[in-house]
Amino acid sequence: MKLQRAVSMEFLGTLLLAISIVGSGHMAAVLTHDTGLQLLINAIATAIGLATVIKLGMKVSGAHFNPAVTLVMLALKKTEPKVGAYYISSQILGAITGVIIANVIYKQPAVIQSLITRNGPNLFLSEVLSTSVLLWIILRFPNREDLVAIYAPLWIFGGILFTSSTSFANPAITIGRSFTNSITGIAPSSIILFIVAQLIGAALGLLIAKKITNPGLEKDE
Repeated sequence: MKLQRAVSMEFLGTLLLAISIVGSGHMAAVLTHDTGLQLLINAIATAIGLATVIKLGMKVSGAHFNPAVTLVMLALKKTEPKVGAYYISSQILGAITGVIIANVIYKQPAVIQSLITRNGPNLFLSEVLSTSVLLWIILRFPNREDLVAIYAPLWIFGGILFTSSTSFANPAITIGRSFTNSITGIAPSSIILFIVAQLIGAALGLLIAKKITNPGLEKDE
């Protein structure tokens, strides 16, 4: 029952996060043609959505909502392989479902392939940076969910505004965002580049935490 609750939380949390990202993209396009303002609207909604689901899910599932986070927890042996597999599957399904819901509530096609190509070494480096710091923040405060719920959303809020890739930093959300025609979409051909960068970033964030700020990470300091 505990595992079922945790997996359901990972599904629902990722679903709500996807809705906040893609839904705010649709809303921004309705409200203004100013791309800077659109980006700000998306950043605010994404940060609020992330903060909310972290608080909702922390005591139920650990509030991963991100395969990169789950893989790092697997590497630290803080999550069992079976649980990790369930988590990642539910995160991907949650992200896709959330995107579909966001499309539908804005009277857009429920499922449509994004045409927004996001390629290039600059975007690759941007996703490495975004994901590495996100994971570092999560690992930096292993026993302070209140701080994670503040600093992780703040980092993503800023990252949307100051990184060239707009800080996807989440493989499941990246996959989900290929199913929307909103400004938050990503073409399927760009997904692999982003996910590889995110996984490298997650490993780098883990390394930084272990070597600099949390040397006793494996011991649940």
